[in-house]
Amino acid sequence: MSSTPYPQRQLGTLFLITFINLAGFGVVLPVFPFFGTLVHATPGQITVAMGAYSLGQFLGAPLWGKLSDRYGRRPVLIASLLGATVSYLILAHSRDIVTLGAARLFGGLMAGNVAAAFAYVGDITSPEQRPKAMGMIGAAFGLGFIFGPAIGGLLAGNHPDPSDFITVGYASAAVSALAALAAWLLLPESLTPERRAQAHASRSDLSAGAVLRAKPVIWALMALTLLVIGAAAMMETTLAFFSHDSFGWGPSDVGLAFGAVGLISTILQGGAAGPLARRFGSGALAVVGVAFHALGLAMLALAGSGLTLMAGLAVMSIGLGLFNPAFQTLASEQTSDGDRGLVMGLTQGASSLGRVVGPAVSGSIYAEIGHRAPFAIGALIMALTIGVALLVARAPRPAPQDRHHA
Repeated sequence: MSSTPYPQRQLGTLFLITFINLAGFGVVLPVFPFFGTLVHATPGQITVAMGAYSLGQFLGAPLWGKLSDRYGRRPVLIASLLGATVSYLILAHSRDIVTLGAARLFGGLMAGNVAAAFAYVGDITSPEQRPKAMGMIGAAFGLGFIFGPAIGGLLAGNHPDPSDFITVGYASAAVSALAALAAWLLLPESLTPERRAQAHASRSDLSAGAVLRAKPVIWALMALTLLVIGAAAMMETTLAFFSHDSFGWGPSDVGLAFGAVGLISTILQGGAAGPLARRFGSGALAVVGVAFHALGLAMLALAGSGLTLMAGLAVMSIGLGLFNPAFQTLASEQTSDGDRGLVMGLTQGASSLGRVVGPAVSGSIYAEIGHRAPFAIGALIMALTIGVALLVARAPRPAPQDRHHA
């Protein structure tokens, strides 16, 4: 282990910001499909509107990541969180599917904080510390995914009306504003002006094309996260329809189910990801995560009761809990001070594209092919994706650079 002190205070603050931000996003998740039905939208229209958020994130994340390389992580985190606050206020007062989709698109454009957050972790940790730190921030995502959907479902109840959606929108705006305030008050800049100047001097041609030409493994990383997150998004955007049509679940039931998924993922990422990565390697952990993801989706496709549905969700969440911190560590290992934000933005953009493509097709698949088809197709995609994960796991790592500055 490195003798460099572990940056507990900064990571703790970033954990809080990430948790609050993801809780704000998760509050909307179990309610949106039901509200879309209230405004007479079809399942296909609803899932496309949900995916608009990720389209915005796909377009905005690489730009936000590059801006964080140039101007620092802290201002990007604050600006994106304030933008998210505005988007939730617009969402609260939307009364048709087009406005709902536009609000989600704007919210996605403002969602540069994920790439900046992981770049921040890369800035302040040594290679030895990084798996544990990435798992800690991943645990914040999981906790946000526990409390956000659970709160959203409880606020809306199992028989929501438009006034409940206003409440949910304002709750999301409030927690995003709180995260922005926490970033402003508590989070110091991780990429100092001196480090930014050194990085700029060493990489005068800092562009996405240049980075991808210099590091072709980034293409494989982007493909991997696109496929994994795309399959997960197909599940997330159709679970409410499937559980309601098959087992009579409402928003509060769906919210609690998503909360259970987040709890399992959080336990893995916060407690087990670091030790497992040190023992088996991040590459092996990513491969195993994809395999569990595939198995969980297959179980969802075969679920015959609410209990077996929850079992499938549990297995799937184990897969994602193993995969996410391992993937972020693998991506960070391919970066330096000069391109960390850009690379994290590219991989986050690919992840967002998965959240565009998955919802874009899942509603139509659900309505036209069958209620179980999104899960079955996702399981098949994940089985094939194991090969991509193996390719990434075996890719050479560049020699460690002087990336950690106490």
